[in-house]
Parts: sequence; structure tokens; C-alpha cells
Amino acid sequence: MNQKHGYKMLALSLVAGALLAGCGSGGDTIESTSPSTLGGSVIKGPVNDANLTLRDMNGTALVSVLTSNGKFTLPQITLQSPYYILESMGGTYLDEATETNVTIPQNQSLKTLLSKDEIEQMISTDTPAAITPETTIYAGLVEALLTQNPNKSISEAMAEAETIIDKTLIEETSPLSAVPGDKFLKQGDLTSPFPKDQTEAFARNRAISFSYMTRDMGLSPEEVFTLIEKITENLKDGQWDNEDLNNDGVDDNATEAFGLARTKLFQDTTTKLQNGELSEGQREELRLMGFDVDRFNNNMADAQAALQAEVSQYLSSDTLPTLRRLPELTDEDGNLTDAAATYTLTAQKDVNVTIETPEGSWITPMWRYNNQALPVIIRTNRGNAMTLNFQNNLDANSTIHWHGFKIPADMDGGPDTPVEAGNSKSYTFTMDQPAAPLWFHPHPDMQTGKQVYMGLAGVFLLEDAISTQLENSNALPSGDKDVVLLVQDRRFDGNTTDQVRNLKYMDMEMDMDGMLGDTVLVNGSVVPKLAVSNTMYRFRLYNVSNARTYKFALNDGSPFKVIATDGGLLDTPTEVTSITLGAAERVEIVIDFANYAPGDKVMLVSQPFNGDMMSMMGGMNNSGSGMSGGNASGMNNNGSGMNGSSGTSMGNMDGMQANGTGLSIMRFDINSTETETVTLYSSLPSGAAIKNRLSTIDVTNPTERQFVMSMGGMGGMSNGGNMNQGGTMNQMTFVINGKSFAPDRVDEFIQANATEIWSIKNMSPMAHPFHAHAIQYQILSRNGIPASGTDLGWKDTFLVQPGETVKVIGKFEAVNQGDYMYHCHILEHEDAGMMGYFRVGDTGQLGPQ
Repeated sequence: MNQKHGYKMLALSLVAGALLAGCGSGGDTIESTSPSTLGGSVIKGPVNDANLTLRDMNGTALVSVLTSNGKFTLPQITLQSPYYILESMGGTYLDEATETNVTIPQNQSLKTLLSKDEIEQMISTDTPAAITPETTIYAGLVEALLTQNPNKSISEAMAEAETIIDKTLIEETSPLSAVPGDKFLKQGDLTSPFPKDQTEAFARNRAISFSYMTRDMGLSPEEVFTLIEKITENLKDGQWDNEDLNNDGVDDNATEAFGLARTKLFQDTTTKLQNGELSEGQREELRLMGFDVDRFNNNMADAQAALQAEVSQYLSSDTLPTLRRLPELTDEDGNLTDAAATYTLTAQKDVNVTIETPEGSWITPMWRYNNQALPVIIRTNRGNAMTLNFQNNLDANSTIHWHGFKIPADMDGGPDTPVEAGNSKSYTFTMDQPAAPLWFHPHPDMQTGKQVYMGLAGVFLLEDAISTQLENSNALPSGDKDVVLLVQDRRFDGNTTDQVRNLKYMDMEMDMDGMLGDTVLVNGSVVPKLAVSNTMYRFRLYNVSNARTYKFALNDGSPFKVIATDGGLLDTPTEVTSITLGAAERVEIVIDFANYAPGDKVMLVSQPFNGDMMSMMGGMNNSGSGMSGGNASGMNNNGSGMNGSSGTSMGNMDGMQANGTGLSIMRFDINSTETETVTLYSSLPSGAAIKNRLSTIDVTNPTERQFVMSMGGMGGMSNGGNMNQGGTMNQMTFVINGKSFAPDRVDEFIQANATEIWSIKNMSPMAHPFHAHAIQYQILSRNGIPASGTDLGWKDTFLVQPGETVKVIGKFEAVNQGDYMYHCHILEHEDAGMMGYFRVGDTGQLGPQ
């Protein structure tokens, strides 16, 4: 809701006299003006009781007053200078990032610089001056530029300083990317509850972001002023040179740090919006920034209620299909007792797959291994020498990437080792890592997303002496009570009554953000059911969707235990009521059905959550909101049959459910009573690798390796965006450290057997699952908070939220030699260039080996 600015200035009369410019004026002439009024605002939060002084170009103090609630007024003076400094020293304000009251040191200040022409314009239009951290940097830059070149005019110096700030601190840091109003501002009442326009809204947002930047760098709130001084001094040469801003011994990039702070602030603000904690003025600020507040469901209870309405229908349904168990391949060498195993995987197109749903079934041609109707399982033991023969019967290059495996680079199956159509490759390696829920999928350059989406993926269950011991001693459920659940969302053409429905890929303008379908498949079926007894079951839960994040939970809120993450068992099972998995993440969970009686039913769901904000930016033509309870399972877009409630927001559109949508996954039917034989382990046996937490004392490279994930080119999306001939969004970019993937470039060089800390930062408005090949990490911290719970497990993929910094530590073991990939595991982002090579071992060559 736009409101008239209506800011009436307190009396500041400036009576101008005719003067010639002095030193640094470049010949600018001061002409007389009529007396009038001028006012201003000081914002860091609104600064109260600060000493506000007006100085001329020579630094002479003309008048001083105190600020009140961020506003100030000065008595009448006579102008005698081509430009003026307004400086606010001392005072107090509420720091938004820490929600603490801050007393500004008396020797610290905020300021702005105004030319005589600007003052005249502001007087004539009744426009206040704005004093912010940005204008403080700007004033310092202008004075430095005039000192460096006395012949430079004040107008030239001001324009140059503004350009420096726009380029280094604003253009590459916007949480909404390329929004026109996100630009430098030094005029406006930034203390007003309602911003006048988009530029004022962004200026206030950036002022608050300096508090977030200070907090996230581990500094106290009042140290923001020292930070502003350092940034000003650094930018005096016109560009940012990396500098240690917080005295931690590590050089910082101000653009990167400020961008992370702005993204984190935006994420926090939308969370408050979701929880109904924003004032109408703050909501208007979001609207002006380009965020579609009206289509964002700010009431989580509504979304939960919509999901529960759908769940109720599925709980009472007698038409749910039965969960299908994935087929397990047999070792082809004929000897099940030796330390070797051989398997053949043939990639085929157009394998007819029956999709079973609560409303019947249809046939969809998919791509599969070995002509199987479902993804296959390979189960083997630690120490086995593997021979995996791949036959590519597709009409394009493909590979098999062994996701989460510690194996040599030439066996990793990355895009640098393609297998051409009609050709074959034997992957040979020895499994030498803990028992884990691993998997495999294609990884050809720019085709990974399509080939995985069409159906090429498989499960690789690695067992070891510890997992076997736990199963044999009834410390883990096993046998029929050990169930793989492969969860993936898909989009189909036609209606549920059609006999044949084809998969649709990248056919919508938002698909470049990541392919999101409207139908969730669990082991190839829609909302299947599984009959269980009232005992413990182990579920190996895989998110093999291209882009979707799930927040898995039981619909009645019952707790369950997480016993393993990507790379192996947790030392101690962790009890949770929900677990969030980004694309490619896996967990093993144990659900104890002991509190249920025969005849009871409970649903596995994905709870609504504050999803990616991409769909809420700029009113993007009918795209979904970050959350919705409507049509949660994605069944039946035309509204017939069992499709759940109509929902309370616009999170669904034909063929797509936005990330964060509430989803029905499957149902557990308790149908029998059985004596429990399992006592779940409380701690792994001695010798388990996860017991040995890596720390900084193990690091061989003292410099943390930095990775910044960012996105750009979203400015045109407010008009709906444009699809190019390849079906992707024009001008969208997905990069790491500012670079898009190049097949002939290695970006990071790592010594053999090195132990390193990697710092992964997300400077974008959506979550990205970060994956590195050939290594299992331990998470050290998220935004400086030490890892706990499920983050204590081995991870090869981990979700990095907007504005978040995740630090991980890992050892590149002797088997890891050569070139490997790091990338976002939203496969459409990977294919678009959010990926790079790192080399372990030989650092003498320039390109991929």
C-alpha cells in the first residue's frame, strides 16, 4: 500500500550568499538563494541524541544540534561553501541484527556530503537529507577524490564516488538481483514508517544490512563504525582490495560479506512476514523492493491446515497403491563370498513404466538401467573390488557418477570422462569407506538434469563390519524392516485418466530455477502405502529430486530417530520430529510404530516451510508462492478426484509445486502386533570413523578455501521473463566465486592427503545443496554456530540457506587423485554453470586430466 510521503521538515533555514568556490571546487560558483527550510534523518537504526554538526568544505563547524528519533533540525545559517558535510556523532540506536541498544562512541560518526546545488533542489522539493553508513563512505570518498586531484570539480568527485559505491557495495549484493531502485541514496526520510518509493526502501534495507554484516563477522554492534572506516579507506583507490576486516587473520571481500548480510536480512524479514511479525510499513517496504507480499502466505497454520485436510483424505482412502520394493541386482561373478563384485548397468530410453496412483495407473516411457521398471539397488561390502560395466544405449553422451564414493578421478564419472552414445566403460575401484546410503546417476556436461529427471538413478548400499554387527546383534532393524525410499518429484502431460502420459522437462519459464514437478513419486508410485507391524523399521530415505527440498515428518508430529546421513551411521542416533533434505541428500531413519495399534495409519509428509523466495520476486506471472497447502500431492491438476484442498495461497500452478509446498509422501498401515527384537544402538562400536571428529589441529592448509554461490540476471523476471529456444530463462546466471563452469579450467588445487576447511557461502535468495565429489565432510558450523545433531554425520551434500555460511572439514585421502567436481546439486543450476573443478595431487597441469 503506497502512502504519500508527507514528511514536513523541521525548520532548518539556509540563507545563501554569493561566493566563489575555494580549493577543490574546480571553479564551481555559488549563487544566492532565498531562505527556506531543510531537514534530514540519521539511520543506523534511527539515531537518537546524536550531536549533528554542519561543516563547510574546510571542516569548519557552523551549527550543531541533537537528533531526536533519527530526525534533526538546524538553526538558520549562511552558505559559504560549494559543499557541506552533515556529521552525526555519538547517540544511541537499536541494532537490528542483535536487537540490542547501542551507544555510539563519541569519536565515531555517520555523515553525508551535499553540494550547494543539491541543497537548493532539496529545499525546493521539500526533500530531507539522509545520513546512513553508505553516505558516510560516500562522503569520505568524495573528499579523498578532491584531495587526490584538486582540479576535479565537486560534481565530478560526487559522481565518481557514487559509481564506486554502486559497483562495489550494491549492484552485486542485491537479494532480489538487478532491481532498478536498488541504488545509492542520500535524500529521503529513512525514519518514516512508510518508505516513499523503492529506492528509499532499499536504502533502509542496506543500512540495516551493515548491522548484519558486523554481527556475521563476529564483531560487536558498535564496531560497525570501525568497519565503515575500513571500507571507506579501502575504496579510495576506486576498487575493493581484500582486507582483514575483523582481525581474524583472514582477508575479506566487502562485496561478498555485505551481500551475505543483505541476503540473510531478507531471509529473516520474509520469515517474520510468514509469522505475522511485520508492521504494515515493513510489509510496504517489502512490496516496494519487488516482493509480492500479497501472494505470500504469511500464516503457517493455514498451510498446515490445508496439508492436514489432504492427509485426512489419504488416511481414509482404500485406493492407495502398495509400496514397491526396488529391485536388487545380483553379483555377476557368481561368488558371493569373495571380496569382489561385478555388475552391468545398461542405460536405456523408453522403458515403459507403470505409475500407480490412488486414482488408478498409467504408463510413462522413462529412461532406466537394465530395462528395469524401477531404479535398481546394488548392495556390497566394504573392501570389495568393484567392476561396474556401463553400456550407454542412449543417443547422447552419458556417464555414471558414483555419488559419495571415495574413488580415483578417472572412475568418478564426471563430465570430463564422457561415454559416447553406443559405447561402454568399465568402472573399477575398491570400496574403502564406512557403510553408507550412497547412490549413482549420470553426470554429462549440461545434460545431467535431463538424464536424471528422465529416470536414470540407482541406489548403492555399502555395508561394513560395524553395520553388519549392529544388524546381527539386533541393534538395527534389518531384512524386511530395512526399506529404501526413493523420493522424486515429476511432471507429466495429459490427465490421470490417460493410458500414456509423458514426462515433461524444462517446459516452464521458472524451470531454470530448478525443475519442480507437481507429482511426488516414492519408489515410482504416488502416495503408496506400506503395511508394518508395531515395531521398529529402518527407512533409507533418498531425495533424488532435481531441485526440490523436503521437510520430512510424520503427520501426527511423532518423533523418529535419524541414524545415518550421506556418508554413514551417526555415532549417536538423533531424535527429531522433522528432517530437511535438499536435493541429493540422504538419511536413514528409524520409526518405532510401538505406540500405534493394528488398524492405525500414519502419513509421511513434507511439511510446509519458508521456501525459496524466487517465486515471490517482482510478481512473476503466476508463479507459485514459497509455501502452499493446496494440491499438495500434486495429484490431478484439473481438479477431479482426490487432489486435496484448494489451499490458501498460490503455491501451485499446472505442472509445478513451489519449494516449501506441503506434500503427502506415503502412508504406513499398522496391521499387526509383533514382539520387538531390536534394541536400537546408543553409540557405535569403537573403531567407527565418525567418532574421530576432525578439527583445526588436523588442518594441513591453514587458509580456509572460500566458495560463494550466487545468482544474477533476475531483473527481467518482474515481467515474466523470457524463454530462449533451449527452454531456459534468458539472462539467468548461476556461479560459484563469480565464475561459470568451464571444461578446460581447474579452479582449486589441493595437495594429496590434505585436510582442509572449506567455507561455503550462499549470496542468493534461494537455498543451494553444495556437493563435492570423492570426499565425505564433517560440518564444523553454520553461521558460526557449532554443528550438532544430524550435522555431526558424514556429508557429501549439504543445504546452504540464503545468507548462510557453512564451514566443513575433510581429508582428501590417498585414493583421491586427479580432477573432481564441486557444484550445486540443483541439477539445472549445475548444468547452467554453477560448478567447478578441483584437482587433488598433481598441480602442474592447467586443464582437466
